[in-house]
Amino acid sequence: MSTADTTVLRAGRPLALASLVSPGGGYALEHRRDGTAVLRDRVQGRDLWHVGVPGTAPGQLTLLDDGRLVLEAWPRGPVWISADPDPRAVTAMVTDQGRLVLTDPDGGLRWSRDPVSEAELAAHRPATGDRLLPGQVLSEPLVSPNGQYRLSHTPDGETALTAPGDGRDRPVWSRSVKAPGELTLGTDGILRAGTNSMVLLRWTGRYRLDPEAVRISAVVVRDRGDIVLLDENGAELHDSGSAAEEARLDKLRRSEARRQAREAARPVRPAGTGLPRDWFDLLDLSEGPYTFTLVKHTDEEEVLRSLGAPAKTIRATTYRDLLQASLRDPDTDCASAFAVRTGDHVVVVEPCGYQAVERGKDLSRGTDAIVCYLDYDGWQSLAWYRDGKLLAGYGEDDSTRLERGKAAPRGAERSVFVPFMEEIGLGRYREDEESAFLPPAVEVAFLAAGVRPSGEDFDGAHAGAVFGI
Repeated sequence: MSTADTTVLRAGRPLALASLVSPGGGYALEHRRDGTAVLRDRVQGRDLWHVGVPGTAPGQLTLLDDGRLVLEAWPRGPVWISADPDPRAVTAMVTDQGRLVLTDPDGGLRWSRDPVSEAELAAHRPATGDRLLPGQVLSEPLVSPNGQYRLSHTPDGETALTAPGDGRDRPVWSRSVKAPGELTLGTDGILRAGTNSMVLLRWTGRYRLDPEAVRISAVVVRDRGDIVLLDENGAELHDSGSAAEEARLDKLRRSEARRQAREAARPVRPAGTGLPRDWFDLLDLSEGPYTFTLVKHTDEEEVLRSLGAPAKTIRATTYRDLLQASLRDPDTDCASAFAVRTGDHVVVVEPCGYQAVERGKDLSRGTDAIVCYLDYDGWQSLAWYRDGKLLAGYGEDDSTRLERGKAAPRGAERSVFVPFMEEIGLGRYREDEESAFLPPAVEVAFLAAGVRPSGEDFDGAHAGAVFGI
């Protein structure tokens, strides 16, 4: 514990019954026996402000390792704390202008308390119109000339620009100055929140900037939604850039409104059209992920082997038993597949699997294979292979294109799925939550293969396999 005067107080070195003196000696933060810390103008011989409770037993003044300056009074503990934790604040000092500041290792300001009195702050006049001028306080919101934007400041240190929205104001721009108190522009041209002069630094992110070296003549809210700081010559010191961001967001809002209008104008898909969904619900695949593969002119065991299932793992099983077997050892990476013959196709279901997505070309050697997949995020993919060649393919990134009924972005015959998309009106109808339709990739895959599945197809025992991958 130091009882000697100093010009710099570093983290972890308490100051007791001593002073933190400005380099020129004109100001000092004095730790006194009555338990207070007082900023004193030694030239004029007057106290400017104090923190703490007079009459308590003296403790000490400490800059903690977390960047907070704390005044303690024995035995009650902390009676005043400078601000929220800020590990970048490692030094406390009093400047020759009478400001108590915390600085980072590079000398940048992290916190300040100016030598302005409560009486001086109370003498500020309320700002009006679209600007805050020297000697004014932002007690009521500033309003842009066109009335579209409002700038306000909360007592806890949040400065916010808002615009009218649907039923309530919409946030446009905000900055936390991390200091309580009203926002004022002093006659010295310094923006303050209470007695803290860090406002300009926090608005601009320029912590190396000394507020004393910049004189602000006005804070202006403009019609486009910009907040501009003007210097004493009327030139722009800082522009919030919120107008450009507003324009970008407005463009997005208009685009979304047009999209919603187009969506609302589309008819609802008639109930009962396309393939039934009851069999899909019986497989309990609505949440995904899953893969369906339809392979023509083959047998069940051959398809399972092509997926990578060893012959010894293939056996007759029910779909429910297959799911239970796949969950027995959750720590082992494994795949499960259930193969069902329907007409001249074998339909393979991979609950939570995607082996066919990677092996589609191999499955189609000498035949046709159609693979559809839904991932964990709900994105769909669809591919049609013939004898090892891709006819048309939608990847997960093309899910929106698929749902709109557009031709595939890749493949030898990219429009091969389009007639089946048109059959069910993809891109024409809007979704109806009351109706129950298959996911587009699944429905198009089965339509393209000419397979009309039912719950009976997947009932009972069929070829299945659970195997390591």
